[in-house]
Amino acid sequence: MKISRWLLVVFLAPLLALTTTLANAQGVWLALPGLSTPANGLASATAPCPKDIKEPKGNCVYTFGGQNGGAPTLNTVETYNPATNQRKTLPDLPTARYALAGASAPCPKDVEGLRGTCVYAIGGFTGTVWPDPAFDTSTVEAYSPATNAWKRLPGLPTARSQLAATTAPCPKDVEGLKGACVYAIGGAFSDTVEAYSPVTNTWKTLPSLDTPRDAPAAAAAPCPKDGEGLKGLKDLCVYAIGGFNSTDGVLDTVEAYSPATNTWKTLPSKKTPAVALAGAAAPCPMDVDGLKGACVYAVGGFNFTDGVLDTVEAYSPATNTWKTLPDLPTARFELTGASAPCPKNTRGLTRTCVYALGGAGSTAFNALTTVEAFTVEDGHRP
Repeated sequence: MKISRWLLVVFLAPLLALTTTLANAQGVWLALPGLSTPANGLASATAPCPKDIKEPKGNCVYTFGGQNGGAPTLNTVETYNPATNQRKTLPDLPTARYALAGASAPCPKDVEGLRGTCVYAIGGFTGTVWPDPAFDTSTVEAYSPATNAWKRLPGLPTARSQLAATTAPCPKDVEGLKGACVYAIGGAFSDTVEAYSPVTNTWKTLPSLDTPRDAPAAAAAPCPKDGEGLKGLKDLCVYAIGGFNSTDGVLDTVEAYSPATNTWKTLPSKKTPAVALAGAAAPCPMDVDGLKGACVYAVGGFNFTDGVLDTVEAYSPATNTWKTLPDLPTARFELTGASAPCPKNTRGLTRTCVYALGGAGSTAFNALTTVEAFTVEDGHRP
């Protein structure tokens, strides 16, 4: 399957931009400037920094929506610029929401006020007391850094909260989908999977997850190359990680979807069951046996045995293996994750970090401003 140039530049290039200087690398967590507004159940995405902010060009980490510890839903939007290590407040999310999903992808064609790469805010909960399915929303809105504007788009076919999202090539031979697609995965205790094509401004329903998942994590990374039962996965895959359902409880199971074959396959389970965790794709830590190339990261979350988690695990598609990494400094769930450039002042470190943003530090849903980033040390730390 042909992968679009946009996907190669935005996703695969940073994932595979590893150098031979990373021998003897160690995992490093960095504490970064916190969110302006405490938030749990928020979403995030990495996209070009807003054009009207006169700072160094590059990619920024966007955070939006959520709740402030059970207070009314938030419409707050912030951006973090790794080049300056500073945060900025942006125009509000038009529809305040909690437990929504975020992704970045090309902006829809022919939508006035949107151009370049957009940040997508997908689904979520618009009520004041969760859960109540009556307040689950199908709303989808997109922000264009090039115009500093939000616009409403066609809604999800299935309204839901506690879903996950990521971007990957559109499925092959699905009418109405072409180019890069935004995938909306699980949520509302469902196995629902839907994909949006900015090229056609259209949503389509795809093959369901094998396991219903409420509050899973998602990421896009190369498909596993080897392993029993993995025939049918090739090129770039969409990963669905953990979550919760009423039959199985908190999940450690993982699935991968190949747009090239329109197929889901079950992968090795992660070591710790987790719901309301964060996911991202980034280079693997180079000093961990069994991990190489690009990894899928699963960060934090909650389960009924261990409570609020500081667990960090990474899955290597190249070896079809999960490994445990250094703990998240601040245990939390209902956080969000992103892969983006590391802060500029981290000399001697790899270019890509996994960001863990916001969340709740206890089951009392005490919303946090905490932002931490995981990188890989190359042995030349200043």
